[in-house]
Amino acid sequence: MFTRAEIIKKLRENITLHRPIIGVAVGSGFSAQQAAAGGADFLLVLNAGRFRAAGVSSLAALMPFANSNELVFDVGCKEILPRVKNTPVVFGVCATDPTTDHDSLIASIIKNGFHGVNNFPTVGLIDGVLRSALEAEGLGFDREVAFMARAVDAGLFTVAFVFDPLQAQKMARAGVDIVCAHLGFTAGGRTGIKSALPLEDGLKLAGEIFAAVDAENSRAIKMVYGGPIITPQEADFFYANTGAVGYIGGSAFERIPAETKIEEITGQFKSIATLQKENESLRRELRKKKNYDDIVGQSRIMQQMFEIVSKVADKDINVLVCGESGTGKELVVKAIHSNSPRFNQPFIKVNCAAIPETLLESELFGHEKGAFTGATRQRLGLFEMAHKGTLFLDEIGEMSLSVQAKLLRAIQQQEFQRVGGSKTIKVDVRIICATNMDLHNAVAQGRFREDLYYRLNVVTIRTPPLRSHKEDIPLLVNFFLGKIREKFKRDIRRLTPRALDALLAYDWPGNVRELEHTLESAAVLCDHDYIDIQDLPAHLHLADAVDATPRSKIIANARQNSAMLEQQLIAEALAKFAWHRGKAAAYLGITRRTLYNKIKKYGLEDGRSGQ
Repeated sequence: MFTRAEIIKKLRENITLHRPIIGVAVGSGFSAQQAAAGGADFLLVLNAGRFRAAGVSSLAALMPFANSNELVFDVGCKEILPRVKNTPVVFGVCATDPTTDHDSLIASIIKNGFHGVNNFPTVGLIDGVLRSALEAEGLGFDREVAFMARAVDAGLFTVAFVFDPLQAQKMARAGVDIVCAHLGFTAGGRTGIKSALPLEDGLKLAGEIFAAVDAENSRAIKMVYGGPIITPQEADFFYANTGAVGYIGGSAFERIPAETKIEEITGQFKSIATLQKENESLRRELRKKKNYDDIVGQSRIMQQMFEIVSKVADKDINVLVCGESGTGKELVVKAIHSNSPRFNQPFIKVNCAAIPETLLESELFGHEKGAFTGATRQRLGLFEMAHKGTLFLDEIGEMSLSVQAKLLRAIQQQEFQRVGGSKTIKVDVRIICATNMDLHNAVAQGRFREDLYYRLNVVTIRTPPLRSHKEDIPLLVNFFLGKIREKFKRDIRRLTPRALDALLAYDWPGNVRELEHTLESAAVLCDHDYIDIQDLPAHLHLADAVDATPRSKIIANARQNSAMLEQQLIAEALAKFAWHRGKAAAYLGITRRTLYNKIKKYGLEDGRSGQ
């Protein structure tokens, strides 16, 4: 158990040694462990962290989904305190909760083993009519000041968020240990706010706040939170230009980086003095992060897949990614490349199903001028373009046996000759393949070379179908709604419980891609800022009629509606690419042969004028 005096003594030692004080707001036991391992000086358990851990924006912390204090007690007592023994833990208090009195709340905080308190959620983030109403009812910022003053008297370590000089003056007068200039919710990331206070304006505001603190209580430790500060360099900029001696962050540590990077990023913030020499490493990590963020899932099966990706990414071995269409095979391949030593070298993709067999060899290995009719100039192949980098062979199972033989020689010897040429060209290329075909079965049937199969299949990564990890659907919904808001400029924020239940009940034969297209369609067609069950395709809410309708009829209706959706998606893709079947097939994630069959099945006609 840390006393207030012990915590303050340790923080002042940091200041003396010119080390920044780092506070991390966490939403789970795992995040807390990683932040503590990275060197955080204290942890804050805030209701916003719990929402971040669920994939929801921190802004949800200000909405009445649950009693904030009960939520913080639950996660703090069950997850944080049992797992973090050597770092002080600060309780995020909703001091304006009218259902409890301050003395009882402070007694519970001390009894449960928390070392300090912080005023969050805070009315400082609320303005307008609602703020005026809260202030009129005695539930405004002054109530938070009164709570912090009682916490000081009770011997708790205190961290106060303030938003202007007057609030800073009040908190400093109350005797809090840390006054933190809250610059707004952290910008950046897919679920973060889209704009934030510019750095220059943030410097000015922080300076005004700290001047008010010094005039009232020069012993108070001054820190900054969030807003435009995302990187260690931006935090260091504030240290150098204001009286701040530390930074408190939530999204910058927990949401914007992947959770597996919390320890590393926290350590970077902690060691900003030496970090200047590691800029290239930081840029590499930020580039990697993007390609991990696009693969959404916290289920056990997805975490197992992430673990395999992490293990093979920096090993220079060939990888085979298998899975049904729409399960995100290409995202996995990009993540492997981005996390490999080849990350800053070319990443070249070829869809083996989208290129006719007669052209695939030339596409892969290039050709010399005059090698065949139409070869009017020399052309470099994809193997040459991918030199030192990664060559991604998508739909490898569609490759003909003759091209397979030439591919095998190129992989074994790391050399080849262009079509029509005699010069041997040496390359250094990592091969990653993907397929929705059972290649082992294709080998048994003689449709795929056994020696090539074992050469490509050093490690297999299987992307799971969505039906096997439906617990990730709420996370995927939040992820896709964020993309939809940017793509269609529709402010769609949520699904109704009934609509979400319908998504969870469906088996998603088209996997994550089908889920994304379904949400896009619903968002475009709905007339409100949420998606209800009637906005979803009919086959997703047939479950409502299960008791009244024979099962066979339900299945038949579902198949009919699914076919209608498939026909619509295919027609839209063909129109999008002006009936270029190769591009449309690649966009839909199916083979060209499958696309031809679907066009014939649904009787689709080329809609281009005069063609």
